[in-house]
Parts: sequence; structure tokens; C-alpha cells
Amino acid sequence: MPTWSALELPLSDVFALKPAIRLVPRRFLARIFTLEGLASVGGNLLMYGIFFYMHKRFGWGARKNLLLSSAEGMAYVIGALAANPLSHRIDRQKLLRLLEIGMVIVALAAACFAIPQVLVILLLGYTMLSAAQWPLMESLISVGTTPAELSRRISIYNLVWSGTGAMTVAACGVLIARFPQGIFLATAAAHLAGCALLLRIHPQPDRAHAQLLPHPELIPLRKLAKRLSRIVLPATFAVIYALGAIMPTLPVIQSAHPEVRTLLAGVWMIARWLCFVFLGATSWWHTRPRALLAAAVILLAAFLGVTLIPSVLAMILWQLVLGAAMGLIYSASLYFGMVLSDGSTAQNAYHEALIGVGCILGPGCGALASQIRPADPHASILAVAAILWISIMAACVVSLQSHRPAT
Repeated sequence: MPTWSALELPLSDVFALKPAIRLVPRRFLARIFTLEGLASVGGNLLMYGIFFYMHKRFGWGARKNLLLSSAEGMAYVIGALAANPLSHRIDRQKLLRLLEIGMVIVALAAACFAIPQVLVILLLGYTMLSAAQWPLMESLISVGTTPAELSRRISIYNLVWSGTGAMTVAACGVLIARFPQGIFLATAAAHLAGCALLLRIHPQPDRAHAQLLPHPELIPLRKLAKRLSRIVLPATFAVIYALGAIMPTLPVIQSAHPEVRTLLAGVWMIARWLCFVFLGATSWWHTRPRALLAAAVILLAAFLGVTLIPSVLAMILWQLVLGAAMGLIYSASLYFGMVLSDGSTAQNAYHEALIGVGCILGPGCGALASQIRPADPHASILAVAAILWISIMAACVVSLQSHRPAT
């Protein structure tokens, strides 16, 4: 068992690196990051803003929104897990083009058929296609890298998708209030732009990674951090997607003007983006895996604060805390999964599938709780909180087991 003095090792001492096989052109990375931003626009419109649309257009309450979110979670898991086997049969960039075309078609169809039953089917199809694209992009940004460079690229990656997502959700309220069908047309436009961008990206080799020779004491820390982050990652997204479904029905949100409701409900996204900025500028979290356990506890408190305290100011303040905790958990899951697997599509697909599992569990349990206790407005909130509590307990067990001496 390693000594925990490794926690204090500077990054310059914990890696012994061989040069990368070849450098990746900056233009290639810039275009992948741009593609990611466009994908985030569509994903946030049809997987978060859609709940505000359904609430306004069809009068859907929390239970129907939660059921839709849970169904989208199932589609997300299927799409994410399909990414790796598909990438073995089709070149990753060609596969991305096919996915982008598919999402353009689905979004345009949704704009034409504003019927709840048809929309649900189209949304599930969109979610499946969207989930398959993320592992491919995550794998592409890891080409030709070292651990330090990988951390920098992941930071940029996180800043792009979270920043465009926050701006999209903030503007979504105005779009829904003035031109509801615009969320589908804007999604189609974003993915159409992604198709055009992919035509200008030259293929890169599938394997051009550095050979990583980490300090022996760092390996257990990486593995522990990966285990902890991936225990609490599903619960984190259980909170995110349940929150998205519940937010439009909260009295604090309903008391606001329709055009600013999504802005008020998306403060946590801004906080998460700021957290990504901080994490990208620091490396302390690379060697402190138990910070993830603290983040999960903070996440639970913040979720309850956002949803149960009937105050606009309290909701905003708790969302700031919520976003910071989410940022650390997500960054750790993606970084340690990629650095331990050399950026493989399979590991990235597993990361995305865990997100889908959270999307199933949170909204699904919330909908079930509201069905069992329809008169209790807090039933769905407490059910989601219970999922997060169980994940915290599981993470505590794993953390304590890592301290046990080898026999």
C-alpha cells in the first residue's frame, strides 16, 4: 500500500514521460473544440431546455418531465455504449458526420410535428445520436498528448461545452417565449454547421499518444480517484436531469418572467464553468482523490438548498455551490478515465454511459416518488437526494477500503 505522502508530490515529479509520437495540429484541435461547442448548443436545447418548452407548450408538470428525462437517460446509455463498437467499423470522423446529419434530420422533424407523442419519439432518437458523439470527440482531443497536456485539453473541452451550454440555456427562455419552434430549428442549424466543419477536418491517426510512466505511488491515487468519481458521477447527473425536469415547476421559477426563467434556473451552469476555469489553472485535485467525496456531500446539501428553500437569493447562492461541486466531479471522472486508458473511445463511452445511468435514476425515482405520494410536492426531490446519499455512502466505503493495509 503506498504512503499518502504521494498526495504532496508536485506534478513535475510524478511523471516520467517519453515524447509524444507526433504532435497534433492546433487547427485540428480548434475545430474539434468548435464542433463540441455546436454539439452543446443542440444538446442543451433538446435535453434541458426542452422541459421548459413542454411545460409552456403542453402544460407538462414535474412528473411528465421526469418521465421524459428518465426515458432520455435510457436512450443516452444506448447511444454512448454504441459509440465504441461503431468506431471500430467506421472512421471516427466519418461517424461523427453521420451522427450530425442524423441530428439535423431529427431536429427538423421535431419542428414540423409539434405533437407530444411524436416529439417524445424524436427526442429519444436525438438523445441516442447525441450520446454517441461525445465519446468520439473526447477520444479525438486526446490524440498526441502527455498527462499535463491532456489535463489542459480537458480543461478547454470542459470550458467549451459548459460555456456554450450555459449561454444556450440562458437564452432558451427568450426563444421559447417568443418562438417556441425555434429550439428545434436552432438545434438543426447548430448540427448543420457541425457537418460543414467536419468536412474541413483532415483525418488524424487513431493512436498517437505519449507513453506514460507515472510515479509508482501515483497509480493507486489515480485509480482511487477514478473509482470515487465514477461512483458519484451517475448521482451527479441524477441531480442535473432531475433538476432540469423539476425547475420549471418550482414556485420560485414560476414567479419570474418567462423570458428569464431559464437564466435563473441555469446559474449552476455558470458556476460549473467557473469551476472548470479554476480546475484548469490548478493541479491540486490530480493527487487528492478524497476531495471528490467532499464534493459529493456538498452537492447533496446544495441540491436540497436549491429546491427546498423558497427564496430567489437562496436558490442563486446554492446554485453557485452546486455548480462548483458538479465541476470537480465531472472533471475528475473524465480526466482520470482518459489518462488511465490512454484516451480510449471505450472508456469515454463508459463515462458517458454513467451520465445516462444518472439520467435514468434521478428522474425515474423522482417520477416514481411523485406517483406514490402525489400530494407531497417534495417527494421527487427527496427521492433524488436519497440516490445521492447512497452514492456518498458507497464512496465512503471505497475510500475507507483504500486505507486498509495489504495482507
